Amino acid sequence: MSHPPAAKPVARTPIGYRTANGALTHAPLVDVEIGRRRLSFVLDTGSEVHLVTSELAAELGLEGTPGEEGIDHSGASLASWDVGEVSVEIGGAALTLRGVVAIPAPPPFTEQGIAGILSPQHLHASATAVVDMARGELLLVDATDAQVRALLAKRVEPRQLLTLDRVPGFAGIVVRASIDGDDEIDAMLNTGGRGTELSRAVLPDAQAGLAVRIGGGVSGADVMGAEVGPIEIHIGGRVIRVDRLSLRERMHDPQALIGMDLLEGSVLACAADRSRPVFWSLPG
Repeated sequence: MSHPPAAKPVARTPIGYRTANGALTHAPLVDVEIGRRRLSFVLDTGSEVHLVTSELAAELGLEGTPGEEGIDHSGASLASWDVGEVSVEIGGAALTLRGVVAIPAPPPFTEQGIAGILSPQHLHASATAVVDMARGELLLVDATDAQVRALLAKRVEPRQLLTLDRVPGFAGIVVRASIDGDDEIDAMLNTGGRGTELSRAVLPDAQAGLAVRIGGGVSGADVMGAEVGPIEIHIGGRVIRVDRLSLRERMHDPQALIGMDLLEGSVLACAADRSRPVFWSLPG
């Protein structure tokens, strides 16, 4: 009996959570060789593009043109410069990052020695990015959906593996979900986010406490939210109970962000092609 060919590896590199100054982060980090330097980047499935700090762009001699003002996680506008393609090495593979954007370094990046943000699903034109936060590694594999599913079945409990359609129109990893079994909404699987967040529009009648700082955008602006819960997130035919999450008065689309409080220790796999599914192992 013949077996289908296995996924072809493109790159493999460790994921960590400790910055250059020894601080622990909620978001996964990988080392990147760029301009003969070894630098730390955040792996952020919620990011639509690859970002480098404008300071690093200047050091590398990258010429930029002013880009459109972006909106960060806090909802604040953000100046940016398009710097085009950047050659890097990740896990022994030479890659070309395309559509790279430079931004002023957020204070935490400067303090922690972080050089930018990588959008893992856009690291390679055809390969699937497997962000394995259980084993602590990033894989890039050239593979069909069936081959990716077979690869993941060896890493996670197959019954916990969800196959989710991506929502068109988003470069981040956005899927459909519902809160407490109500109408479906768009929800981003966001490895760059500390916690799970919902817009007030999703739960208009929820009783929440006073707003407190729950994080910050790359602009440096605070992200404010009020604690609410418990709730149930229905996704891919499964139900995830969340005891506490943050409710925000206003969010730009999508209206729900599933953060590292639920993603920690799980595995996410996604390719640049938005017609291909997202694979996610349920937490725990």
